[in-house]
Parts: sequence; C-alpha cells; structure tokens
Amino acid sequence: MGLSGMVRRGDRCMRRRFLGSAGVLAGPVLLLAACSISTTNAALPESTALREDTGAKTTTSFARMVDIGHGRMMYLECHGNGSPTVVLVPGLVAAADTWRYVTTGPGGDRKPSSSAVYPAVGRFTRVCSYDRPGTVRENGKFTTSSTVAQPTTARGDAADLHALLKAAKVPGPYVLAGWSAGGPIVRIYAGEYPHEVSGLVLVDAESEFLQSRLTPQQFGTFLALIRNDDKKRIAQWKDVERQNPAVVFGQVRAAPPVPKIPVVVLTGDEFDPDAFRARLPAHAPADFPQVFWRAQRASQRDLAQQFPGAQHITKTRSDHNIQNNRPQLVTDAVREVVEKARRRPGGTPSS
Repeated sequence: MGLSGMVRRGDRCMRRRFLGSAGVLAGPVLLLAACSISTTNAALPESTALREDTGAKTTTSFARMVDIGHGRMMYLECHGNGSPTVVLVPGLVAAADTWRYVTTGPGGDRKPSSSAVYPAVGRFTRVCSYDRPGTVRENGKFTTSSTVAQPTTARGDAADLHALLKAAKVPGPYVLAGWSAGGPIVRIYAGEYPHEVSGLVLVDAESEFLQSRLTPQQFGTFLALIRNDDKKRIAQWKDVERQNPAVVFGQVRAAPPVPKIPVVVLTGDEFDPDAFRARLPAHAPADFPQVFWRAQRASQRDLAQQFPGAQHITKTRSDHNIQNNRPQLVTDAVREVVEKARRRPGGTPSS
C-alpha cells in the first residue's frame, strides 16, 4: 500500500487515516490497538451485509464461495449485466467490499453508498470483486477465503484470480481495475492471459519504478517501514495478507508485456508527510517523507509511460484511496475503458 491506509477501530472509536505501506501501495494498513470490533456481518447495514450463497445457482447478482481447486475456496461477488466484465482488484489487506464504500468526511469515515464504484459500474456492465486470502472487510471481519502461507506474490495472486474466474464461469473478456497492490496483479494477469483482457484501469497502483527512483539505502528504509506495518497487522490477524515489494517489482519486470489495450492510470495527489513520518523507523532521515513522495509521483509518471496512448489522470484531489474518496472519477475511468473495449474489433486485445 505504500501510500495510504487507515486505522480501523470499533464502531465507538474514531477512525483516522494515515499513509500506510504494505506492498508499497497496497490496501489499508489495519491496526486495532485500543478498541474491539464486531466480527459479524451485523456490523454492516442489512442492505450491505455480505451474503454468502454457497449454492451452485448463479443469478444476475451473487456473492458466494467458489472452489478454485487444491482444497481452496475464494469469496466472489458479481452483479449487473453486459460485456466486457469489469473485475475490481483490491489493494493489500483490503477485501471486495472496499469498492462499495465512500469517504464521508475529513476524518476518513466511510459508509456504503450507491455512488460507490461497485454499484455504479454495475449499472452499465457486469462487475465482480473478490477477497484474496488474508484480507479484511470494512467491518473488520477476516475474509472467508481459504488461508494460505504468507507472504504471497503478485504472480501467484494473478494465477488465483484466473482460477477463480474460470471456476465461477465469469464470462470474459475482462476490464481489470487494480487499486494499489492490485495494480501489479492486473498487469501480470494481462501479460499472462492477453486474450482475456480488453482494458486496464490502474488506481494509484504500485509501480516498480518506485524502487528505481529511490537509492538502495532509501529503498531499504521503505522496506523497514513495511516490516513495521506487517508486525502491527500480524498482531491483529495471524494470517493477514503480506507481500514483499522487492519480489513484486521483480515479478512485474519479468512478466510478459501488457497487450495493446485501453489503459487509464489514476494517481493520488495528496500526501500527509507527518502521518507518513510517524510510521518510519527511528533511523530514517528526517526528509524521507519528502524524498518518498517525489519518488512516488515520478514512479507514477514512469508507469503511465509504459502504455502508449494511456490516459494519466493526476488531478484527483485524493490520497491513495481514490476509489473511496473520488468514486465517480474511478467509475468514469472504468466506463471510458469499457466503451473503448466495446468499440474494438471483436472486443479483444491487439497482438
């Protein structure tokens, strides 16, 4: 997550945001130091509580566990109609329901909303999202997806997503939208399965160019920050999702190239250096937050340049959590890619 995460507390506790890291730009950093949380779906309003249908019947909308083989199950939810199917890939630790929530105030509180990305995209095409192993839902409940050894890798996550979509018979082609640590997953997926992907939306996605924009010593400081975050999450959830950004970046570099498909890159443009500094190890240079932020912005430009013709949206008025803070911006980007994909001959990627 590298940029922004959140501290999740119980319903009676104040929620605050800070710039977090655990896979560079992965999903939320989840810390529950002072307050307990509910671990049941009752913590969500009845209309938005996750309903897990374990039956085999697939209707227009469903939320169920899917057998992906090798004794493993993964949670998947889909709704809406149309092609291409949009698959929303959350950031590190974040579960499928992150795409259902919007930020409601300066304190970072979130609530489910019909204007969130998941329901909004479902009004113009088929949309799905899922829980990777070790992720945590907005109410603090640990995912029901089967646990696996941690840390995981982006390449392994791409293979899991492929197995999940095939096992659930989710029709392609797919427009993949990856937030944070979901970015490398969707890029590797597009390279590994080029004939299945007709577009990408990268939402403040992790970029391997962050490493090259930092000196080895600076990158080491960043890795130390990630290890600190990991320890805090493991104290709350033993099997919580973790990744090593150096491994992820290496896998992205080694992956087959993304085919010629429509791409939109959205980049967060807000940063809280004080919140970031609070998470740094004691030996970190005083100016490291500023060093990191310059490298992050440059790495996003580098990322966008990897896709000729890609649209790069840099004025987002958001921190890392663009899908929650500016859901309409993400929905519009997805719609644009979907419409471009529909106009392509056969709706398939170019070789």
